[in-house]
Amino acid sequence: MREANNSLSIVPNVVRGPGTSEATSFVTSDKSGPTLKRTVVSMYLRGFNIMHLKSKTGRIHPSQRDAIREVVRRNLIGTEIIADSSDMVTIQVLLSLPELSINTAVRRMFLIGSSMHKDAISILSEDSQDLYKTVIKSDDEVDRFSLYVLRNLVIASQNQSILKGIGLKSPADTLSYSAAVRSLERIADHASEIALKSSQIGTIPEELRKRIIKMSDLSLQLLNDAIEAFLRKDYYLADRIVDKSENIRTIENDIITLIDKEKNTKNYNNIYVKLILEHIRRTAEYSFDIAEAAMNQIVGEVIEIR
Repeated sequence: MREANNSLSIVPNVVRGPGTSEATSFVTSDKSGPTLKRTVVSMYLRGFNIMHLKSKTGRIHPSQRDAIREVVRRNLIGTEIIADSSDMVTIQVLLSLPELSINTAVRRMFLIGSSMHKDAISILSEDSQDLYKTVIKSDDEVDRFSLYVLRNLVIASQNQSILKGIGLKSPADTLSYSAAVRSLERIADHASEIALKSSQIGTIPEELRKRIIKMSDLSLQLLNDAIEAFLRKDYYLADRIVDKSENIRTIENDIITLIDKEKNTKNYNNIYVKLILEHIRRTAEYSFDIAEAAMNQIVGEVIEIR
């Protein structure tokens, strides 16, 4: 097939994964749990299928082993520990590339993130610890899908047949998908922060609560439209979303003005209210980033190149 740079590629009819690439990281007694977790994630993102963590001192400490097990269980989709001895832990990625499409994973991240945001805002009305715990737990799910997508993008950027197999046209597309995934990950983080502040804020006036919900609804609508524009590759929808960037700031400023005029704020923490507004605005801004990623990905289809 002819590529964008006029080179020719010969690819098989069957898209195969990256093989059985292996990596080994040596574990010393002074390596902390968080350090080991980052090591495992780094190997996973590099695209290795089999990852060995081998002790240099003859034995992996139980706390180190627990950290390895936790990162596999909580953060790495399709990954299992296939060997676990006193001096070595072996992790294998069992999920092949076509089994969960990139677009499916991105949409799943969006659905979880938007649900987290809705639940976090609902805490303003319900003051529910169960909702708070649900939001925090869901953040791990978004992180898992994020790492899964980023890993596959790294692999695809190095293998043209895999790139085509996951539905991307060129290595440049991996940059747009990486940007979108990072934005969705941050949106989930902001939802967690909204949940935390909402659970500690106290009782806010009804008018203030309604305005916060209105701002939240607009932010979520922008996110929904941005994801649709990105996945459907709709340049003009993405462009309209970016045009609305000032709307969310106007609503935020109006609410802050209302708070500053409020004389009786002893029943709630007005600093937390302003932080919640900031997290909602940042959610909208990351939605604009997703829309811009969509535009960058498909701009070549709407302009004339000579």
